[in-house]
Amino acid sequence: MTADERNVDPVQEMLRVIDHFSKIKEWNFNESYRSENEIIYDSKWCRVSIVWGGWDPIGGNSISIHYGRLHAPNEKATMVWEGEDCNAWHGLKPTLYYIDGLSPVEAVNTNSFHKLTDKYHEEEFRKAYHRRQPEWLMKMHMDIWGYYGVRFFELFDLRRPDLWTDYRLFLKEFYDIKGRRKSIIPSLDKVC
Repeated sequence: MTADERNVDPVQEMLRVIDHFSKIKEWNFNESYRSENEIIYDSKWCRVSIVWGGWDPIGGNSISIHYGRLHAPNEKATMVWEGEDCNAWHGLKPTLYYIDGLSPVEAVNTNSFHKLTDKYHEEEFRKAYHRRQPEWLMKMHMDIWGYYGVRFFELFDLRRPDLWTDYRLFLKEFYDIKGRRKSIIPSLDKVC
């Protein structure tokens, strides 16, 4: 960590976190895209996007990590697929609930809790990673990769349309129960 965390080069800081806290190369992901605030890696299964969130006076620097199928665009979160606007980059929670085999009702009733991510919100982790959100988040994702293995990536695999179709149905039912925000367009269950 540099002395002044506000004064880091986003790409160099993301590369530091990736090199020291991820196993991205062990999983055969290769860098396919880089901008001033995003690095994308591709594998035979899917894409992983690490996006620089910037500096916040309370929390320090931050990143976000998203997953996409191999057709996900580099510079946009959405795309047109089968004639419809859809979300091409995806977060963790609904994905984990689906892989765990929860029904949409069970997933909604978790109230956003998950056995693999909850420990990262406990006092011990918050103290250990105080103002080090990129390292904290990368460690969480690496634990998830280690726990699920290839099953996690296969959900996004274009060669597994059966899984994706089932996941889309899961998301539709999940958001039918949980509710949708009209301001979010396309709706979070419109995925590709």
